Order: sequence, then C-alpha cells, then structure tokens
Amino acid sequence: MQISLSGKTAVVTGAASGVGLATVHQFVESGIEHLIAVDCATELPGSLRNLLDSSPDRVQFLRGDVKERSTHEQYAELAARKFGGVDVLVNNAGVSVVKPIHEHTEQEWDYVMDTNVKALYWSAKMILPMMMQRRSGVILNTGSISGHVGILKQGAYGPSKGALHQMTRQMAIEYAPYGIRVNAVALGTVDTPIVQWSAEQSGNPEGFLKMLRDNHPIGRIASAQEVACFFTYLASDFATFFTGSILSMDGGFIAH
Repeated sequence: MQISLSGKTAVVTGAASGVGLATVHQFVESGIEHLIAVDCATELPGSLRNLLDSSPDRVQFLRGDVKERSTHEQYAELAARKFGGVDVLVNNAGVSVVKPIHEHTEQEWDYVMDTNVKALYWSAKMILPMMMQRRSGVILNTGSISGHVGILKQGAYGPSKGALHQMTRQMAIEYAPYGIRVNAVALGTVDTPIVQWSAEQSGNPEGFLKMLRDNHPIGRIASAQEVACFFTYLASDFATFFTGSILSMDGGFIAH
C-alpha cells in the first residue's frame, strides 16, 4: 500500500521537534502539495531549515504560539490566500507541567489548558469554516494515555488531554455531515528530545528510560517516526471511515 497525500495542503503545529517534526517530514515524503509548519521555537532544527530552504514554495514556517488567537488567524489566512484552504490540520503542539493539581500555580494551569485545549478551539474556529465550505477535511489531534487514565503528577496535563479527547468526539459528530473527519491518537511515551532531556535531568538516565520502557507491556517506547507514519495514514484517503476515534498508540499501556 502506497500512502499518498498528493494534492493536499496541511498545517502541523508543534512542528519543530518530536512528533510534529517527524510528521512534517513524513507528509513531505508522502507527496503533500503544501504544508505550513507552526511552532513557537526561535531556533529551528537543521532538518526543518533544510526543508524550508529546498522547498520554499511547498513548505513554509510560521512562528507563533498556539495559545494565541493571532497564530491561528495567521496560518488560516496564509493557507486560504496561498493554497485555497486546508485539507489536513494536525493539532500537535502541547505542553506539560509535572506536578499534582494542588501544586500548580494559576499561571501554570492556564498555560497547559490554553496550549492543549483552548488552542483546539481557536484552530477549529479558523479552519472549520474553510473545510465546511469545501465539504471535506481531516483534523488530527495528538492525545495521550494521560487523557484515559490517572497518572501521577499529570495535574493539568491529564485533564487537558481528556478534554482534547472529548473535543475530538464532539467535532467528529458536529462536522461529519460536511465530510470532515476528526480523530485523536492517544500516545504512550514517545522518544522525543523532551523525554531525553527529562532522562538527563533525572540523574539516572538509563534507569529513567528503563522505567518508561517497563511501563509499556510491549517493552519499549515509541519512535516519533512511527507516530508520524500513523498520522500520515489517518490523513490519507485510506482512512475515510475513521472519525470520532481516540486511537491508542501506547504499546499496551492502558490495556494493563
């Protein structure tokens, strides 16, 4: 099966690292016609810079924070003006504060909720009208095992991902009559720069990574590339009967 995104335009948030960066590259490899990569990073990884330099008409970068309405207005306007709309929106940007709920400051709580939840509202407000007019579109949301089960020190993060999962279901039902599909992928631990940084900060990197591997019955954590491949499948015309699904990609975590 050869998965192709030929002729499609995509927006990917959180595009400068981890799953977002892998998804940008996989979408390009799968023939995406146009892509807008969105991230608040001031320093871009070399692979993304190379992509922007080699394909400036195909891949564009928008620096912006998804907490802010203006970021969503900017990428929606850019997509409409230059590419005629958006076929695939990947809401991938997310943040976490590793604390119990009562230890969060109000600012930390709002930071997580505004980034992980309200950003979905802003993206829906800006992108759904274009998709409704075209009577087609795909929205993919990066969920988490923390939205399914309670995990220690996931104070605001767990509730934010639970809200993301329910927003996925709500949008799927609301916009199915317009030919719009909305799904979330509830991820287990993924090998990303933030996970490696957390391992270093733990003081026992190998012990930390072993703990993460042992938490997943399959005995390992995911790679960003395999997540990106699954996103690519869900964005493609092979997945047209998927909508309203919270698809667990977690190495068996919530099954045990």
